[in-house]
Amino acid sequence: MARYRTIRDAIRFGYAVGRVRVLETRLLKRSHYERLLDARTFEDQRRVLSETVYGSYLDHARTADDVEIALDRALADLYNDFLETANLPDEIVMYFRRMHDFENLRGRLKAEVLDIPAKELLNDLGSIPAERFISGDLPPELAAAESRIRSRASRSGELSADALDAVVDVERFTALDLISHESKNSHVRQMATVGADLANVKAFVRIRRMDRPLADIGRHVVPGGTISVQELTALSRVPLEEALKRLVMRPSLAGIDPEALADPARFDVAADALISRHLHRARMIAVGPEPVVAYVMQRKVEVAMLRTLLIGKIAGVERDVLRVRMRDVA
Repeated sequence: MARYRTIRDAIRFGYAVGRVRVLETRLLKRSHYERLLDARTFEDQRRVLSETVYGSYLDHARTADDVEIALDRALADLYNDFLETANLPDEIVMYFRRMHDFENLRGRLKAEVLDIPAKELLNDLGSIPAERFISGDLPPELAAAESRIRSRASRSGELSADALDAVVDVERFTALDLISHESKNSHVRQMATVGADLANVKAFVRIRRMDRPLADIGRHVVPGGTISVQELTALSRVPLEEALKRLVMRPSLAGIDPEALADPARFDVAADALISRHLHRARMIAVGPEPVVAYVMQRKVEVAMLRTLLIGKIAGVERDVLRVRMRDVA
Protein backbone atom coordinates (compact mmCIF):
# COMPACT_ATOMS: atom_id res chain seq x y z
CA MET A 1 0.00 0.00 0.00
CA ALA A 2 2.82 2.44 0.89
CA ARG A 3 4.57 1.65 -2.41
CA TYR A 4 1.33 2.25 -4.33
CA ARG A 5 0.84 5.61 -2.55
CA THR A 6 4.42 6.64 -3.43
CA ILE A 7 3.87 5.84 -7.12
CA ARG A 8 0.48 7.57 -7.11
CA ASP A 9 1.87 10.68 -5.42
CA ALA A 10 4.84 10.78 -7.78
CA ILE A 11 2.43 10.91 -10.72
CA ARG A 12 0.05 13.40 -9.14
CA PHE A 13 2.53 15.79 -7.52
CA GLY A 14 5.76 15.15 -9.41
CA TYR A 15 5.48 18.23 -11.64
CA ALA A 16 4.50 20.55 -8.75
CA VAL A 17 7.31 19.29 -6.51
CA GLY A 18 9.76 19.72 -9.39
CA ARG A 19 8.62 23.33 -9.73
CA VAL A 20 9.03 23.83 -5.99
CA ARG A 21 12.65 22.70 -6.13
CA VAL A 22 13.34 25.34 -8.79
CA LEU A 23 11.28 28.08 -7.13
CA GLU A 24 12.94 27.49 -3.76
CA THR A 25 16.20 28.76 -5.26
CA ARG A 26 14.48 32.11 -5.85
CA LEU A 27 13.35 32.63 -2.28
CA LEU A 28 14.82 35.70 -0.61
CA LYS A 29 18.01 35.05 1.31
CA ARG A 30 19.34 36.61 4.49
CA SER A 31 21.55 38.84 2.33
CA HIS A 32 18.46 40.34 0.67
CA TYR A 33 17.00 41.27 4.05
CA GLU A 34 20.32 42.75 5.18
CA ARG A 35 20.48 44.91 2.04
CA LEU A 36 16.88 46.01 2.54
CA LEU A 37 17.77 47.03 6.10
CA ASP A 38 20.87 48.91 4.96
CA ALA A 39 19.02 50.72 2.16
CA ARG A 40 18.81 54.45 2.88
CA THR A 41 15.54 55.02 1.05
CA PHE A 42 12.52 53.13 -0.22
CA GLU A 43 13.83 53.64 -3.76
CA ASP A 44 17.03 51.86 -2.74
CA GLN A 45 14.93 49.01 -1.38
CA ARG A 46 13.09 48.74 -4.68
CA ARG A 47 16.43 48.43 -6.46
CA VAL A 48 17.46 45.61 -4.13
CA LEU A 49 14.28 43.75 -5.09
CA SER A 50 14.40 44.61 -8.80
CA GLU A 51 15.92 41.23 -9.76
CA THR A 52 13.74 39.14 -7.45
CA VAL A 53 10.23 37.83 -8.09
CA TYR A 54 8.88 40.96 -6.39
CA GLY A 55 10.59 43.47 -8.67
CA SER A 56 7.87 43.83 -11.30
CA TYR A 57 5.13 44.11 -8.66
CA LEU A 58 6.88 47.04 -6.96
CA ASP A 59 7.88 48.90 -10.16
CA HIS A 60 5.36 51.69 -9.66
CA ALA A 61 5.01 51.56 -5.87
CA ARG A 62 5.59 54.85 -4.10
CA THR A 63 3.37 54.80 -1.00
CA ALA A 64 2.50 52.36 1.77
CA ASP A 65 -0.84 51.67 0.07
CA ASP A 66 1.01 50.91 -3.18
CA VAL A 67 3.19 48.40 -1.33
CA GLU A 68 0.15 46.70 0.21
CA ILE A 69 -1.49 46.37 -3.21
CA ALA A 70 1.73 45.14 -4.87
CA LEU A 71 2.40 42.45 -2.27
CA ASP A 72 -1.23 41.30 -2.33
CA ARG A 73 -0.87 40.94 -6.11
CA ALA A 74 2.30 38.89 -5.66
CA LEU A 75 0.51 36.58 -3.23
CA ALA A 76 -2.58 36.39 -5.48
CA ASP A 77 -0.40 35.31 -8.42
CA LEU A 78 1.28 32.69 -6.21
CA TYR A 79 -2.14 31.28 -5.37
CA ASN A 80 -3.59 31.51 -8.89
CA ASP A 81 -0.55 30.42 -10.91
CA PHE A 82 0.94 27.88 -8.53
CA LEU A 83 -1.26 26.81 -5.62
CA GLU A 84 -4.35 26.31 -7.81
CA THR A 85 -2.37 24.42 -10.48
CA ALA A 86 -0.36 22.14 -8.20
CA ASN A 87 -3.01 19.39 -8.25
CA LEU A 88 -3.42 19.63 -4.48
CA PRO A 89 -6.50 18.27 -2.71
CA ASP A 90 -9.27 20.87 -2.61
CA GLU A 91 -9.14 21.00 1.18
CA ILE A 92 -5.49 22.11 1.21
CA VAL A 93 -6.15 24.89 -1.30
CA MET A 94 -9.21 25.93 0.69
CA TYR A 95 -7.15 26.05 3.90
CA PHE A 96 -5.03 28.88 2.48
CA ARG A 97 -7.95 30.63 0.80
CA ARG A 98 -10.24 30.49 3.83
CA MET A 99 -7.73 32.45 5.95
CA HIS A 100 -8.24 35.40 3.60
CA ASP A 101 -12.02 34.98 3.47
CA PHE A 102 -12.06 35.72 7.19
CA GLU A 103 -9.63 38.63 6.73
CA ASN A 104 -12.15 40.06 4.28
CA LEU A 105 -15.08 39.40 6.59
CA ARG A 106 -13.18 41.15 9.39
CA GLY A 107 -12.35 44.01 7.02
CA ARG A 108 -15.94 44.57 5.96
CA LEU A 109 -17.21 44.53 9.53
CA LYS A 110 -14.44 46.92 10.64
CA ALA A 111 -15.33 49.24 7.76
CA GLU A 112 -18.91 49.20 9.02
CA VAL A 113 -17.77 50.16 12.54
CA LEU A 114 -15.43 52.89 11.25
CA ASP A 115 -17.91 54.09 8.60
CA ILE A 116 -15.37 53.89 5.77
CA PRO A 117 -15.54 52.20 2.34
CA ALA A 118 -15.11 48.45 2.81
CA LYS A 119 -13.08 48.13 -0.40
CA GLU A 120 -10.10 49.73 1.33
CA LEU A 121 -9.85 46.77 3.73
CA LEU A 122 -10.43 43.85 1.34
CA ASN A 123 -8.18 41.68 -0.81
CA ASP A 124 -8.65 39.16 -3.63
CA LEU A 125 -6.84 36.27 -1.95
CA GLY A 126 -9.84 34.39 -0.60
CA SER A 127 -12.03 31.69 -2.08
CA ILE A 128 -14.65 34.20 -3.24
CA PRO A 129 -14.21 37.65 -4.86
CA ALA A 130 -13.89 40.63 -2.55
CA GLU A 131 -16.92 42.26 -4.19
CA ARG A 132 -19.19 39.61 -2.70
CA PHE A 133 -18.26 40.75 0.80
CA ILE A 134 -19.39 44.24 -0.12
CA SER A 135 -22.69 43.04 -1.61
CA GLY A 136 -23.28 40.57 1.21
CA ASP A 137 -23.64 37.69 -1.26
CA LEU A 138 -21.77 35.16 0.88
CA PRO A 139 -21.87 31.36 0.72
CA PRO A 140 -23.93 29.76 3.53
CA GLU A 141 -20.97 28.85 5.78
CA LEU A 142 -19.56 32.41 5.73
CA ALA A 143 -23.00 33.98 6.08
CA ALA A 144 -23.61 31.81 9.16
CA ALA A 145 -20.20 32.78 10.58
CA GLU A 146 -20.99 36.47 10.04
CA SER A 147 -24.29 36.07 11.87
CA ARG A 148 -22.54 34.50 14.87
CA ILE A 149 -19.85 37.19 14.84
CA ARG A 150 -22.45 39.96 14.83
CA SER A 151 -24.27 38.33 17.72
CA ARG A 152 -21.15 37.87 19.86
CA ALA A 153 -19.40 41.14 18.98
CA SER A 154 -22.40 43.44 19.40
CA ARG A 155 -23.12 45.63 22.39
CA SER A 156 -26.38 47.50 22.71
CA GLY A 157 -27.24 46.46 19.16
CA GLU A 158 -24.04 47.81 17.57
CA LEU A 159 -20.81 46.10 16.57
CA SER A 160 -17.97 46.64 19.02
CA ALA A 161 -14.54 47.24 17.47
CA ASP A 162 -12.91 46.00 20.70
CA ALA A 163 -14.62 42.61 20.53
CA LEU A 164 -14.48 42.10 16.76
CA ASP A 165 -10.94 40.74 16.34
CA ALA A 166 -11.27 38.05 19.00
CA VAL A 167 -14.70 36.90 17.83
CA VAL A 168 -13.61 36.71 14.17
CA ASP A 169 -10.57 34.65 15.26
CA VAL A 170 -12.82 32.12 16.99
CA GLU A 171 -14.84 31.66 13.78
CA ARG A 172 -11.73 31.63 11.57
CA PHE A 173 -9.94 28.93 13.52
CA THR A 174 -13.09 26.87 13.91
CA ALA A 175 -13.31 26.81 10.10
CA LEU A 176 -9.59 26.11 9.63
CA ASP A 177 -9.64 23.31 12.20
CA LEU A 178 -12.48 21.62 10.31
CA ILE A 179 -10.73 22.01 6.94
CA SER A 180 -7.44 20.70 8.33
CA HIS A 181 -9.16 17.53 9.54
CA GLU A 182 -10.90 17.12 6.20
CA SER A 183 -7.53 17.41 4.42
CA LYS A 184 -6.25 14.26 6.19
CA ASN A 185 -2.77 15.76 5.92
CA SER A 186 -0.61 15.81 9.04
CA HIS A 187 1.30 18.94 8.01
CA VAL A 188 -1.88 20.92 7.38
CA ARG A 189 -3.12 19.70 10.76
CA GLN A 190 0.12 20.94 12.28
CA MET A 191 -0.34 24.36 10.65
CA ALA A 192 -3.82 24.56 12.12
CA THR A 193 -2.67 23.48 15.59
CA VAL A 194 0.24 25.92 15.79
CA GLY A 195 -1.93 28.68 14.33
CA ALA A 196 -4.62 28.08 16.96
CA ASP A 197 -2.06 28.14 19.79
CA LEU A 198 -0.68 31.42 18.47
CA ALA A 199 -4.18 32.89 18.21
CA ASN A 200 -4.90 31.90 21.80
CA VAL A 201 -1.66 33.46 23.01
CA LYS A 202 -2.57 36.63 21.10
CA ALA A 203 -5.99 36.71 22.77
CA PHE A 204 -4.39 36.01 26.15
CA VAL A 205 -1.99 38.96 25.75
CA ARG A 206 -4.81 41.23 24.57
CA ILE A 207 -6.96 40.38 27.60
CA ARG A 208 -4.04 40.84 30.00
CA ARG A 209 -3.12 44.22 28.53
CA MET A 210 -6.72 45.42 28.71
CA ASP A 211 -7.00 44.14 32.30
CA ARG A 212 -10.17 42.23 31.39
CA PRO A 213 -11.81 39.59 33.65
CA LEU A 214 -10.32 36.08 33.58
CA ALA A 215 -13.68 34.80 32.32
CA ASP A 216 -12.99 36.53 28.99
CA ILE A 217 -10.23 34.02 28.27
CA GLY A 218 -12.67 31.15 27.93
CA ARG A 219 -14.86 33.09 25.52
CA HIS A 220 -11.91 33.92 23.24
CA VAL A 221 -10.08 30.60 23.10
CA VAL A 222 -10.19 29.15 19.58
CA PRO A 223 -10.47 25.41 18.85
CA GLY A 224 -7.78 23.14 17.46
CA GLY A 225 -4.86 24.14 19.68
CA THR A 226 -3.02 22.46 22.54
CA ILE A 227 -3.32 25.23 25.14
CA SER A 228 -6.29 24.79 27.45
CA VAL A 229 -8.45 27.47 29.04
CA GLN A 230 -7.34 26.17 32.42
CA GLU A 231 -3.68 26.66 31.55
CA LEU A 232 -4.23 30.22 30.33
CA THR A 233 -6.32 31.01 33.41
CA ALA A 234 -3.52 29.75 35.67
CA LEU A 235 -0.96 31.82 33.75
CA SER A 236 -3.10 34.91 34.33
CA ARG A 237 -1.91 34.84 37.93
CA VAL A 238 1.78 35.38 37.05
CA PRO A 239 3.45 38.41 35.39
CA LEU A 240 2.85 38.50 31.63
CA GLU A 241 6.56 38.23 30.80
CA GLU A 242 6.89 35.07 32.90
CA ALA A 243 3.67 33.62 31.42
CA LEU A 244 4.99 34.01 27.87
CA LYS A 245 8.31 32.43 28.78
CA ARG A 246 6.43 29.40 30.08
CA LEU A 247 4.21 29.21 26.98
CA VAL A 248 7.15 29.11 24.55
CA MET A 249 8.45 26.01 26.32
CA ARG A 250 5.63 23.93 24.82
CA PRO A 251 6.42 22.07 21.55
CA SER A 252 4.03 24.03 19.32
CA LEU A 253 5.58 27.38 20.30
CA ALA A 254 9.21 26.30 20.75
CA GLY A 255 11.65 28.65 19.05
CA ILE A 256 9.54 31.79 19.03
CA ASP A 257 10.79 34.84 20.91
CA PRO A 258 8.44 35.48 23.87
CA GLU A 259 8.97 39.21 23.35
CA ALA A 260 7.52 38.86 19.82
CA LEU A 261 4.35 37.40 21.31
CA ALA A 262 3.88 40.55 23.36
CA ASP A 263 4.63 42.98 20.51
CA PRO A 264 1.76 43.57 18.01
CA ALA A 265 4.24 44.94 15.47
CA ARG A 266 6.21 41.68 15.48
CA PHE A 267 3.54 39.10 16.21
CA ASP A 268 2.21 38.26 12.72
CA VAL A 269 5.62 37.92 11.05
CA ALA A 270 6.95 35.85 13.96
CA ALA A 271 3.84 33.65 13.87
CA ASP A 272 4.10 32.89 10.14
CA ALA A 273 7.83 32.23 10.50
CA LEU A 274 7.19 29.78 13.35
CA ILE A 275 4.64 27.85 11.29
CA SER A 276 7.10 27.76 8.38
CA ARG A 277 9.78 26.30 10.66
CA HIS A 278 7.34 23.63 11.81
CA LEU A 279 6.97 22.66 8.15
CA HIS A 280 10.71 22.11 7.70
CA ARG A 281 10.32 18.33 7.55
CA ALA A 282 7.57 18.72 4.94
CA ARG A 283 10.08 20.39 2.62
CA MET A 284 12.26 17.27 2.75
CA ILE A 285 9.56 14.86 1.53
CA ALA A 286 10.41 13.67 -1.97
CA VAL A 287 6.89 13.42 -3.41
CA GLY A 288 3.48 14.50 -2.20
CA PRO A 289 1.65 17.71 -1.37
CA GLU A 290 3.88 18.54 1.61
CA PRO A 291 6.74 20.38 -0.20
CA VAL A 292 4.13 22.48 -2.02
CA VAL A 293 2.41 23.44 1.23
CA ALA A 294 5.76 24.30 2.82
CA TYR A 295 6.82 26.45 -0.15
CA VAL A 296 3.57 28.44 -0.14
CA MET A 297 4.04 29.07 3.58
CA GLN A 298 7.62 30.24 2.99
CA ARG A 299 6.38 32.71 0.42
CA LYS A 300 3.75 33.99 2.86
CA VAL A 301 6.56 34.65 5.36
CA GLU A 302 8.48 36.54 2.68
CA VAL A 303 5.51 38.73 1.87
CA ALA A 304 4.89 39.45 5.56
CA MET A 305 8.55 40.37 6.05
CA LEU A 306 8.66 42.62 2.98
CA ARG A 307 5.50 44.35 4.15
CA THR A 308 7.22 45.12 7.45
CA LEU A 309 10.51 46.32 5.95
CA LEU A 310 9.16 48.34 3.02
CA ILE A 311 6.29 50.04 4.81
CA GLY A 312 8.56 50.56 7.81
CA LYS A 313 11.07 52.39 5.60
CA ILE A 314 8.33 54.57 4.08
CA ALA A 315 7.03 55.37 7.57
CA GLY A 316 10.50 56.30 8.83
CA VAL A 317 10.82 53.46 11.34
CA GLU A 318 14.33 53.28 12.77
CA ARG A 319 16.69 50.69 11.29
CA ASP A 320 17.34 49.08 14.68
CA VAL A 321 13.62 48.60 15.22
CA LEU A 322 13.26 46.94 11.81
CA ARG A 323 16.25 44.72 12.57
CA VAL A 324 14.55 43.47 15.73
CA ARG A 325 11.48 42.55 13.68
CA MET A 326 13.63 40.80 11.09
CA ARG A 327 15.07 38.59 13.81
CA ASP A 328 11.84 36.61 13.73
CA VAL A 329 12.59 35.08 10.32
CA ALA A 330 16.24 34.17 11.02
